[in-house]
Amino acid sequence: MADSRGPVLTKDTSFPAWSSDAKAFLKSKEVYTWCHTSAPLPPNMEQSVAIDKCAGLLWGMLSKEVQPLVRQHEDNPKAMWEALGTLFAPKKAGAHFNAYRTLTSIRLREGESLLSLTGHVSTAMRFLTESRPDGFDLAKADEELQAVVLLMALPDEDYSVLEAPFEQSKTDLSVTSIEEAYANHQAFRTAHQEGDTSQINPLSGLAMATSSPPSSSAMAATPPQQSSIICPACGQPGHLLLSCFKFLNLIGKAGQNQKRVQ
Repeated sequence: MADSRGPVLTKDTSFPAWSSDAKAFLKSKEVYTWCHTSAPLPPNMEQSVAIDKCAGLLWGMLSKEVQPLVRQHEDNPKAMWEALGTLFAPKKAGAHFNAYRTLTSIRLREGESLLSLTGHVSTAMRFLTESRPDGFDLAKADEELQAVVLLMALPDEDYSVLEAPFEQSKTDLSVTSIEEAYANHQAFRTAHQEGDTSQINPLSGLAMATSSPPSSSAMAATPPQQSSIICPACGQPGHLLLSCFKFLNLIGKAGQNQKRVQ
């Protein structure tokens, strides 16, 4: 009877491995098509039964800790499947880089068989493939390989500062985005060491509030359109890099920035 439930997804399960097993299980029940096909409105009786069966089987493969995350989709297998992919295999630059790092860090362990090693490589490669953004092609592969090598070449302390932007960014891995994030970090560090962050060009996304009051001419100047600014640290609009608490927490300056704001 245990086999009739299918593989169970927990928060600690490898999602690429689970999704492949779940797909095979749902195909064996002849209902997987409803995980990627929208139901017609209204569905006929046969389709309605198949959709309900697919939703029930998929829901039954989720652990008690995972079910609340997609409860709003429990009657819609397509929406539930897509939500699980978004939650557990986000196609973001950070997830993609981590997949590269996992793949390239695999080594044959003492006493491990070649067959076991091959399985680890296959699982890591599947995770890398599933983390790729839509529209992935050979040109993007060349660009992101350069970006991965660049990130891996950075010392750990530098990568830890750049990690936050890539954990949230939905853009592709690119050398340009890494260079911009690293330049922002270097500019802030230099300004902080010199004790003057007021000279940082706000158009560069590196402006930071200071304790001195603004001049009348500065108040009269037209401020940058905050809604058009995307913070490279958290990926959210409306604030600059050096006003981002997530970035400041990473470099240990959040408390100082909060005092300035107060």
